[in-house]
Amino acid sequence: MAALVAAFTILPAGAFADATPQGPPPQNGPGPGGMGQQIRAQADQARATARTSALGALTPANRDRLAQVMGQLSIAQTPDVNAAAKTLDASLSPKESKAILDAQSALDAQMKQIMDQAQAQMGGGSQGNRPFGHGPSGQGPPDAGLTLMRLVMPPIGPPQFFHMSVPPPPGS
Repeated sequence: MAALVAAFTILPAGAFADATPQGPPPQNGPGPGGMGQQIRAQADQARATARTSALGALTPANRDRLAQVMGQLSIAQTPDVNAAAKTLDASLSPKESKAILDAQSALDAQMKQIMDQAQAQMGGGSQGNRPFGHGPSGQGPPDAGLTLMRLVMPPIGPPQFFHMSVPPPPGS
């Protein structure tokens, strides 16, 4: 029995003995340190700029209201994002709303440019005049409250711009 326990104790260590990193990945490929990381860095910078612009446009009272609304959403038993967005939208001045929507439009344009450049580098061509942004088009005017909530939250999970409607590779 002791030999069996010893075997199971040593086996996992031996199984991972050759799992050491093999050095840095190539700097021009899509792996870490390559084009994928460069795209991510550009997207993160564009998003940070839009977030800073949106937050900078708010009055101190509306910054406090944003913090309050986002905090309530995070602990609510059944969070109502649409109601929270309407609360924020109602408190924003026209100038604040315009600045928030302008920040989102600038972010959308930058993200489209980043993705078009990446596709061109990978040999895929441009997305053309395809709109880039949040949600399907044709849903009426954008809501500054919801847009603000999206801009101020840090990305959770993989970036959504990687989930564009690009056909899967052949054979997948």
